[in-house]
Amino acid sequence: MALFRLRRIWARPLRARRAGEPPRPVQMSNVMVVHAVHKLSLDVPEVTVGAVAEQLDVDPSTASRLVNDAIGAGLLAREESAVDARRARLVLSERGRRVLEVVVRYRRTYLDGLIADWTEADRETFARLLTRFAEAAVARPADLAGLDRMVAEAAGMTDVAVTRP
Repeated sequence: MALFRLRRIWARPLRARRAGEPPRPVQMSNVMVVHAVHKLSLDVPEVTVGAVAEQLDVDPSTASRLVNDAIGAGLLAREESAVDARRARLVLSERGRRVLEVVVRYRRTYLDGLIADWTEADRETFARLLTRFAEAAVARPADLAGLDRMVAEAAGMTDVAVTRP
């Protein structure tokens, strides 16, 4: 239950703003793309839309739209690929680097504040167990096709073919 509660709390910034609330200076989806491009650029020589799609676990068409939005917001730029002239590589703009820096600093400060009154031993235990939990989740991902079948059965949709890649 705690994981679901955290997911709901931390997903709030991704939700649309209500009428009358001021618009965000940068959309959270833009921040997600900037973070993905930055992370990927540490591991691969050129970041492509396809790599962003994989990193964000979205369809290539969705990644393309998200990347175009981030480019439109001035956070990314497309440059000619040095590897393949048919492709474009994605790079952070100076504005994108500044936004990423602020977001990373904010997140670190926020998380530090959440555990400020924890002992060092508690922090180390939490970090160790959370890392272990994350590694287990990567090693044994959820069977989403199986879940889809069970949901289809529960909804009385047994005649619907449910497949996942």
